[in-house]
Amino acid sequence: MQFIKVNKAVLVSLALGVTVIFAASVWAKTEKKADEVAALVNGQPIAASAVQGEIKGIVARFQEQGRKPSEAEMASLRETVLDKMIKLELLSQHSKKAGIVVSSTEIENELKGYKKGFADDKAFAKALSEAGITEAFLRKQIGKNLGIKKLIDTKFKGKAQVTEQEAKDFYNNNQSKFSQPELAHARHILIAAKETEPKADKDRKRAKLVQIQKQLKGGADFAELAKQSSDCPSKEKGGDLGFFPRGQMVKPFADAVFKMKSGEVSDIVETEFGYHLIKLEEKRPANTVSFEEAKGKITGYLAQEKVTANIEAFLAEAKGKATIKVLSPTAKK
Repeated sequence: MQFIKVNKAVLVSLALGVTVIFAASVWAKTEKKADEVAALVNGQPIAASAVQGEIKGIVARFQEQGRKPSEAEMASLRETVLDKMIKLELLSQHSKKAGIVVSSTEIENELKGYKKGFADDKAFAKALSEAGITEAFLRKQIGKNLGIKKLIDTKFKGKAQVTEQEAKDFYNNNQSKFSQPELAHARHILIAAKETEPKADKDRKRAKLVQIQKQLKGGADFAELAKQSSDCPSKEKGGDLGFFPRGQMVKPFADAVFKMKSGEVSDIVETEFGYHLIKLEEKRPANTVSFEEAKGKITGYLAQEKVTANIEAFLAEAKGKATIKVLSPTAKK
C-alpha cells in the first residue's frame, strides 16, 4: 500500500533507449503473413503484431496513471515505436556483420532471468502461450538482444571517455542538480482505513492503533510491532521507509515527521490511507553534494550521453545505406 504522493501529470515522450535492449516486443507474437509485416529492413521483416505489442505495453502504463493518449499522441507513438524497432533491427544486423557471437550458455542464463519473474515453469509456459510464442522463439529474440548489447559494449562504450574537466564543467553548470533537500529516515505502523468507510469502522481501526501505541509506551519494539500489525508492505522491513524528502509523502504524514526529533514516536496521524504511528530514526539537513561525491555519477551520466550520441550517429548513417520499406506504420488493432 503506497502512501507516497503521486504526480498525476504524464509526459508523453519516448527515446530510442538502445542501451535498454530488452524491448517488450520480445513477448509479441511473431507473424509471417506479408500483410502483417510493419516494415522490411534489408529484407528482414518486423511484424506488425510486434510493434502493436510494444505500443500496448506503453498504453497500459499510461492507463495505470489514469491517462488515455489522444489520437495524435497514438499516431506519434506508433511512428516512434516502429522507428525504434527498425533501429534495433539494424543494430542486430550489424552485430552479425561484426562477427559477434552469442553462446547458448549466455542465452540460457538470460532466459533464467526471465523465468525468475514467474512462480514456476508452468506459469512461465502459460505466459508464453498467452503471448502466442514458443520458448524457441524467445531464445532467438534473447540471442538478438544480447548480440546488440555486445555490439554496443565493443563498438561504442570504449570510445565514450569523459575527462575530469568535462565532469567539473557539468557540475558547475548544473548546481541545482546537486542540491539535496532536508531528508528524514522513518518507520511507521499503518492501520489502513478508507476515508469513505463508516465512522464506526474507522473508530474501531483507530482503537487498534491506540492499543499498539500503549504497547510502545510500555517498551515494545517499534519494528517488531510493525512486522506484526502494519498494513503497509514496509512491514517486512519493520516499517522502515528509508530516507525521503518532505514532498514525497502526503502532507499530514510529512508535517508530522519533519517536526519530530530523532528517536521520537508520533501521536496517531490520520491520512487518506488510514492511521499511522511514526518513529523518526534520523534527519539530514539540506545540503549540496560536493564534486568529489558526485564525480562518479557525473562521469557515468556523461559517458552514457556520449554512447547514445555515437549510436544515433551510427544509426543515421546505417539507415541512409539500408533498404527500409514501411508497409504498415499505423496498424491500429
